[in-house]
Parts: sequence; C-alpha cells; structure tokens
Amino acid sequence: MMLPRWIPFLVAAWVIAFGIHRLRVAAKKDDPDSERPNYRKGGYYGRSKRSNMLFGIAYLVLGAFCLATGFGYHIDLLGSCRGEEVRNTSAPTSDQGVPVGVTPSSK
Repeated sequence: MMLPRWIPFLVAAWVIAFGIHRLRVAAKKDDPDSERPNYRKGGYYGRSKRSNMLFGIAYLVLGAFCLATGFGYHIDLLGSCRGEEVRNTSAPTSDQGVPVGVTPSSK
C-alpha cells in the first residue's frame, strides 16, 4: 500500500519545526535576575542546553530523511542486515549461462 505523496512532506515539516523549536530552547539564555519561580523546569525545558541541541539536530536529520523519502529516494540505513540476500548480477558466466565458480546447492 502506497502512502499519498503529501504525507511524508507533512511529517517532515512537523519534525523539522519541532527540531527548530528544540534548537531555539537550547539557544535561550537563562535570566538569573528573575525572582519569579521557574515553571520551565519540567519536560524538555528541564534538560541541559547541550541535550536540547543534540535532540534538535537529530530531529532535523530525521526531517531531512522524511523529505528525501517524499521525493522518492530510498534510504537504506541497515544495508543487508535485514536478512535480504544481495544478488550479484555482474558475476561472470560460462557459455551455458551458469555462473563460474559457484557450486550448485545440494537438495
């Protein structure tokens, strides 16, 4: 089943916007002169600036992957680790069409 083409772009925009928000949270300066209680100590506001920066960059990379998927690029991060057999189509063959140096499987 194929997804509509606009769904990866919508998800990418959402993820990139959240990554930019995390970067803005990391770049904000604390106001030490404030006597008000700090209500921003919970959730991801309570994390360190470096942690917010790292998560922001990770969200931007994931958003870029979603954009690439929306444009039709297949990102294969795991390679052949998923158990799929990689077939070599450029193997030399003999005159009979059987690959040279390949032993027949025993059944």
